[in-house]
Amino acid sequence: MAEDPRFAPDEVRLGHLMAPFGIRGELRVFLYNPDSPLLGRPRSVTLVSPAGERRTATVGVRTGAGKKLIAQVSGVDTPEVAAALGGWELVVPRAALPRPKPGEYYQHDLLGLPVRSAGGRELGHLREIVPSGGIDIYIVDGPGGERFVPALRDRVLEVVPGSHILLAEDAGEEA
Repeated sequence: MAEDPRFAPDEVRLGHLMAPFGIRGELRVFLYNPDSPLLGRPRSVTLVSPAGERRTATVGVRTGAGKKLIAQVSGVDTPEVAAALGGWELVVPRAALPRPKPGEYYQHDLLGLPVRSAGGRELGHLREIVPSGGIDIYIVDGPGGERFVPALRDRVLEVVPGSHILLAEDAGEEA
């Protein structure tokens, strides 16, 4: 998995800013985990531009019309200023995240883990997790190519952050 040089290894990407929303300088925001309460109250984050420029800002997120999530970024109070932040990523140090509860984990802690079948066959490494209508899809790169695995209990038998992922024998299809 290729690392993005804009981000330090100890940083976690929370989402990215999109287009302006309304006339007060708010922006639509895409959060990688929209259920997380992490940005429910304004907090300090690092904003990283597509070109790698960085700035610190206080960001709070609220729900908007429908399923939209809206971000208010400190110092941004017009649609014109907001438009300049479209595409910027929101990142925090890994240490700023709350500890996961027992049996829970952060997706970023799984990326790169070795994946094997219940029978012991090495299938590759987890490259990406793609949200897909309520069920995440694990993309595993291995000797047989890409494998797409729905993250369902009968397919993903065991997840051990820092160690491995164990799949059922028939889990996923190779591309």
